Amino acid sequence: MSDQTEDDAAAGLAEQTLEGTRQRLADLDGLPISEHVAVFDQLHRDLSAVLNSIDQQEDQGKS
Repeated sequence: MSDQTEDDAAAGLAEQTLEGTRQRLADLDGLPISEHVAVFDQLHRDLSAVLNSIDQQEDQGKS
């Protein structure tokens, strides 16, 4: 895969993830505060997974 294609794929994944994250954060208004921590924990896992995926793609591109 070319560098431009990889960059485009990473940017698309990042934008999709951020949009989903924004929506889930906006949905917190409708949840009891006691449920916020679970949402934050899941968002952290999801964002970490995306960042790790992007890092792996970059590392593979350097090989």
